[in-house]
Amino acid sequence: MLIGQGGVLGIDIGSSSIKVVELEEIGTKYQLKNLGEVPIAQGLIVGKSIEDSEAVSTTLSGLLDDMGVESDDAAVSISGDPVLIKRVSLPGMSSAELKKSIKWEMEQLSSGGFQEFNYDYQVIHTPNSHDKIDVLIVAVNRNVTREYLSILSNVGLNPVVIDLDVFSLENMYQVNYPDAQGLLALVNIGASVTNILIIHNGEAVFARDLPIGGGIYSDSIMSDMDLTYDQAEEVKHTQRAGLTDQRIEILSSSFINSISKEIKLTIDYFSAAHSDENVKRIMIGGGTANLPGLKEYLSEITQSYVGILNPFRNIGFSEENFDPEYIKDISPKMSIATGLALNKA
Repeated sequence: MLIGQGGVLGIDIGSSSIKVVELEEIGTKYQLKNLGEVPIAQGLIVGKSIEDSEAVSTTLSGLLDDMGVESDDAAVSISGDPVLIKRVSLPGMSSAELKKSIKWEMEQLSSGGFQEFNYDYQVIHTPNSHDKIDVLIVAVNRNVTREYLSILSNVGLNPVVIDLDVFSLENMYQVNYPDAQGLLALVNIGASVTNILIIHNGEAVFARDLPIGGGIYSDSIMSDMDLTYDQAEEVKHTQRAGLTDQRIEILSSSFINSISKEIKLTIDYFSAAHSDENVKRIMIGGGTANLPGLKEYLSEITQSYVGILNPFRNIGFSEENFDPEYIKDISPKMSIATGLALNKA
C-alpha cells in the first residue's frame, strides 16, 4: 500500500485573484487534493506590489477556510516590478570568483545596490561555451519579500518557500511534460504581469517578466462599454464560452495584437542574443490563455506551435471531488500555484 504524503500549499497571490493548490504525493505520482480561487478587490496589489497586506491576508484566510486545507506549510512566488532577472556571460572562473562577480553584477542592476535584494543565480549549461559561462541572476526586493511572507504568517501558515513565478512554471512543466526536448517558451499571462520562461532540454535558459497582462483587456472593456470590473470579467468569460459582439471583438483583437507582439519581441530578443536556433514551441497559460483567437494569432506571428498549458496533465484527481469541466476551465490559470505546490517542505 502506498502512503499518501501531504505537501506544500501553493499560493499564487495575483493582482486580480488568489489561487491555491494542495497536492498529495502518492508513491511517485501526485494527486490533486484541493484547489480554490477567490477574487481580490482592485488596488490591493499593483504590479505584484502589495498595497494593503491586511486586506489581502483577510481574503486569503477566507479562501483557506472555505477550502478546508490541512497543510500548514506554504510556498508563494513573486514577479513583476519587485523582481530583477538578468542573463550574463562571464569568463570562466572559480566558484568563489563567480560569487564576487555576481555581487558586482547586482550593484550594476540596482541603483540601491544588492543590499536591497535577496538574490540567487544559476549557471546555464550551454553548448560550445568554451571558456565562458552563462549565468541567470534573479533578485527580489527584500521589502516585498517580507510583505509576502508576512501575509502567510498572518493566516497561520508556515512559509517554507518563496520563489519567482517563472520558476514555478518550470516546476509545473517538468512534472507534467517530462519528455519535452529542445527549445520552448512557457508563457503565463496574468492580470498585470506576463511571465516568459525559455527552456532548453528541460533547463531554464532565459526568463523575463513583461508589465502587461489580461487586466489591460479588462480595463479597455470597462472604459469602452462603461462597465464595472466584475461586469468586464463576466464579459471576458462569456467570450471564452463563445458569446460575443462586434464591440468586444474589436477590443479583443487589439489586446491580442498587443500582447502577442510583446511576447514575440521577447522571444526574438532571446534568439538573437543567446541562441543559434529559434523557439518553435510556445505553451501559454493564465486567465486569458483561452481567449478566442489568441493562440492562433500568436502562432501566426511567431511561426511557432502554440498550445495551452495543462498543470494537471500528470496530476490525478477524483471526479467525485472535482468536476472535470471545472478543472478544464480553471486549469490554465493554476500553473503557478501548481508549480509552487510541487515544492517539498
